[in-house]
Amino acid sequence: MSLTLIGWILVALLAGGALAFLQRRLREGSSRDEQALDPPPVVAPSRLAPEVFQARIEALIDANQTINAIKLYREQHGVGLKEAKDSVEALIAERHPFGRAPSGAVEGDADIEQALRDDKLIEAVKLYRDRYGVGLKEAKDACDAMRRRLRG
Repeated sequence: MSLTLIGWILVALLAGGALAFLQRRLREGSSRDEQALDPPPVVAPSRLAPEVFQARIEALIDANQTINAIKLYREQHGVGLKEAKDSVEALIAERHPFGRAPSGAVEGDADIEQALRDDKLIEAVKLYRDRYGVGLKEAKDACDAMRRRLRG
């Protein structure tokens, strides 16, 4: 073998090693970047008693913190942004969030939650609609959110 051939083999080995090293560093860097982009795990918020919720939301509205009131409403009821925004705006306008007051005495949503625990979704949706005067989709979405919260 000539000296030139051995030189070329060494150059090829060094170049291959350098490429492998760079590839490994790039792979490690991208996985670190992906880990940094992963959102932190979401902790399910604990539900407030109806009296506490009402007092907090009224305090937020009085302090003109509409966005925080909407966040609190979403966490409490497990509804979407639009429904929470509409409800808080209705509270600001000093009327019930769903256009009418709940029918009968309300002890939170214990009866709706019990129907969901018993896997009686239709009954829960009916109770929710009667209590809050919302449409079928809104009631089903709210009941689905309650069911996820109860199971989670």
